[in-house]
Amino acid sequence: MPVTIKPAPAALGEYEAKRDFRQTPEPGPSPAEPHKQPIFVIQEHHATRLHYDFRLEADGVLKSWAVTNEPSLDPAVKRLAIRVEDHPLAYAGFRGRIPEGHYGAGEVFIWDRGTFENLDPARDIAAGLDAGKLSFALHGEKLNGRFSLVRMRGESGKKERWLLIKGRDGYAHSNAAAEPPTKKPAPVPKGNSKPAGRPPTDIEITHPDKVLFPDEGYTKADVAAYYRAVADRLLPFLKNRAVTLERLPDGVGEGKPHFWQKNTPASYPAWIPRAAFETEKGKRVEYALVNDRPTLMYLVNQGALTFHPWLSEVGSPDRPDFVLFDLDPGRAAFGDAVAVAKALHAALKTGGYEAAVKTSGKTGLHVLVPWSGGDFAAARSWALGVAERVARERPGAATTDIRKAKRGNRVYIDVLQNARGHHAVPPYVLRAVPGATVSTPLRWAELTPDLDPKRFTIKTVPARLARLKSDPLAALSSAT
Repeated sequence: MPVTIKPAPAALGEYEAKRDFRQTPEPGPSPAEPHKQPIFVIQEHHATRLHYDFRLEADGVLKSWAVTNEPSLDPAVKRLAIRVEDHPLAYAGFRGRIPEGHYGAGEVFIWDRGTFENLDPARDIAAGLDAGKLSFALHGEKLNGRFSLVRMRGESGKKERWLLIKGRDGYAHSNAAAEPPTKKPAPVPKGNSKPAGRPPTDIEITHPDKVLFPDEGYTKADVAAYYRAVADRLLPFLKNRAVTLERLPDGVGEGKPHFWQKNTPASYPAWIPRAAFETEKGKRVEYALVNDRPTLMYLVNQGALTFHPWLSEVGSPDRPDFVLFDLDPGRAAFGDAVAVAKALHAALKTGGYEAAVKTSGKTGLHVLVPWSGGDFAAARSWALGVAERVARERPGAATTDIRKAKRGNRVYIDVLQNARGHHAVPPYVLRAVPGATVSTPLRWAELTPDLDPKRFTIKTVPARLARLKSDPLAALSSAT
């Protein structure tokens, strides 16, 4: 006998009224056939404030709450959950970017999903919502076992406040060391770092078989193995620097979530140190400090593929210890970028400056120079002077013109990243592009026109490092 799909226009009226489906990629309010076993989904939502959208299937829709912090398996932890409008069943598969200016603008990806059972034999989900308590068992990839949602006393109507609580069962475990403080922290002075607790000795990589680079078949386990192999070389370029994370939790590919994370969620373990800065608009941002292997691997497990540190340390945020010359070939050949890098190297040597070169991990080259000559303004002014001199000497090959239309087939020497709060790709970091290429340090003698930067990948770089007898970055060792 065919199943009759019951429309739920009244239940989805608020959902429909808040969205323009000509502009947002979210699914429309069309009814759908209910699942044989009701489903749940949790979506990590990077809107104005990071939160986790918790949804349970009932009466042909997804009953929904915005949970302020990552759901926990610790029964002692009660997560605040704000009741929001019902969503269509199709929303369970939604991941992507809600455009700026629209309700819920930001990146959405699936944090957990599975099925659930109502554990209250006396009432269904609708009756439990009216009564202010739901008891259910989750069967997900991350969350399993008994949970409850309890409406806070005196709450009714729209924007009800509930608590999401883990039940005491075989799936429960204490996570006290990783929980944020219950009291709101005092404001951290600009640029100050927050002390951390003791990190664990090992980080478990969840879903190791998830494919992150589909063209090559590289998995999350492959990415983790790479970062473990290069950690000792990478960490000196991350330590005590504010780091922006480039996260692709579902891997590289068109339509997959891809976002940049500066602020560290309160749900991240307390042993990860933070450094707090104020933006020009007065917003407080807590950057993660990637100072050790456990922090590095924890962030890799969270879907961070690339790490973008500042050129200055948190103790002296206005004074860089490197100057970066970023050579962007644009329409020029890579061999032209090589020629400009060598001309830049010669100019720097003439001025008495040591320099190191590396691939950007994409199409360009980076030339790095240790710096102790003052603040970012001084560093940028000096770098621009050097770049302009090289461009004048090679007018057909190099330019410092920021306008792409004016560059033609010339290599752009970019020094604009030498500024407070800007970040750059460090050596040995993986790039979030097809091919799983790596920003790789080179000896100057290796820099030839026929060099292929795509040959330096997640698979080839560890073997290369094992073969090298000298460090291409020796000129920078005193600055790290």
